Amino acid sequence: MQKRPWIIAGLSSIALLCATTVPAFAAEIPEPHYPSDNQKVTITWWTWTANADKVIAAFNQKYPNIKVLHPLIGAGAAEYNKLTTAIKAGTGAPDVVQIEYQYLPKFIDTNGLLNIAPYVKQYESSFQPWTWQQSSRGDAVYAIPEDIGPLAMFYRTSVFQKYHLPMPKTWAQFAADAKQLHKEAPSEYLTYFPVTDGGLITGLLWQSGAQLFQYTSNGWKIDLNSPKAKQVMNYWGNLVKEGVIPATNDGTPAFQSDLGSGKYAVMLNGAWAPAYSIEPYVRPNTNDWHAADIPQWSSTGPFVDGNNGGSTNAVTTQSKHPDAAALFAAWINTSQAGELLDVTDIGHGGRGQVPANKYGTQLPQFNAPNPSLDGQNPAPVFIKASKAVNTSFQWSPWTDYVYNQMTIEFTKAAAGQETWDQALDNLQHSVVVFAESMGYKVVSNGAQADKSGPASSFWSEVNSPGLYVVVVLALLTGCTVIIRRSKTYS
Repeated sequence: MQKRPWIIAGLSSIALLCATTVPAFAAEIPEPHYPSDNQKVTITWWTWTANADKVIAAFNQKYPNIKVLHPLIGAGAAEYNKLTTAIKAGTGAPDVVQIEYQYLPKFIDTNGLLNIAPYVKQYESSFQPWTWQQSSRGDAVYAIPEDIGPLAMFYRTSVFQKYHLPMPKTWAQFAADAKQLHKEAPSEYLTYFPVTDGGLITGLLWQSGAQLFQYTSNGWKIDLNSPKAKQVMNYWGNLVKEGVIPATNDGTPAFQSDLGSGKYAVMLNGAWAPAYSIEPYVRPNTNDWHAADIPQWSSTGPFVDGNNGGSTNAVTTQSKHPDAAALFAAWINTSQAGELLDVTDIGHGGRGQVPANKYGTQLPQFNAPNPSLDGQNPAPVFIKASKAVNTSFQWSPWTDYVYNQMTIEFTKAAAGQETWDQALDNLQHSVVVFAESMGYKVVSNGAQADKSGPASSFWSEVNSPGLYVVVVLALLTGCTVIIRRSKTYS
């Protein structure tokens, strides 16, 4: 994932997702042609995916001479910090590494990821177009898509039945349900607001139609304090202020204990949440979760959604066996055996994911009762959600910094130290200043604020070592990017 044009195009949006259609149900998926590879090599795979050993074992049935090691590195931010250090040091990086879409630009711009197009172009037709676009820059390809995370509402059926809560089709009804539940059961809450989870908050803003970042011919437009963004944040802020839901950190053991004990009746999250954020922590009396559509801001109009998470497998420039590494990344996400593991639930040896591979949703294992959701088949909910994601949304090159500033400002707002409007205004200001300090052209609120020099210097500045300031600032603030999949499996 190299060279600047992809920040405009591939980095820009989870694009074409709505235009992607899900093929008719079938028992098998077509496999691309794989090269023969008899070299005896050892490669390393950093991943937080479930049942990695089974994925490797399936690969070795086809390629027994390629040994794959998978040390337990940690998930999300823990892995990213180690990878950043290894790239900067020039040593210690794995051959293959799991990276979420929104973090690819950071590692591409530090020249840590290899252009694997010569090894993988033949696999492009296996994937939903937007996922391949997110992993590419022009003709260069820097990662193989793995899964996606369209938002859904996960709820406990027993709580809704006990308190006669209407299934919320709109956010207005959702707020009414929250007030009704907490009034009747003061120790319980409909849900929570995760002030430290920039990914989920971004997904909720995304679903509202807010355009946080847009690349224009004049530079980057940053609009973090738009009316839509303020509508969303004041909605949640008012529920927190009224005591109807708590503000919390959804990546801590305390939160996981609260989830398992039944404190919350709803989790709003990406489609990977049942396997990675619910099943590991529920108890026998709280294992009655189901999936439903995310509530809408309007009772009329088309169904719209946002996205949270989803990952890729990239090959690093430090790999001594890039052909084997690229083959591994491609095979586990395109082969029938790999896709079968991808969509099978964790308890039965799979990875419990919604695949980026456009054929994976045809498998019976995807269209089947899900043990993480009390036997419900969530496939219709997830497919509807994936087709409704707003494809005009764009990522910025500063995800680390944005998420950490969100944590700082939203924690203050939840504590009553500032209003939610002020929190967004502060966020807007800090991100604009940061982007300009990194040498980017910024167009904010219709007025260009360009301190980066001539346009020809724009992309060259992105390559500068200053990109590491993102990580340094994150460490100095004491903030961490939320780990959306907070349990590591092996």
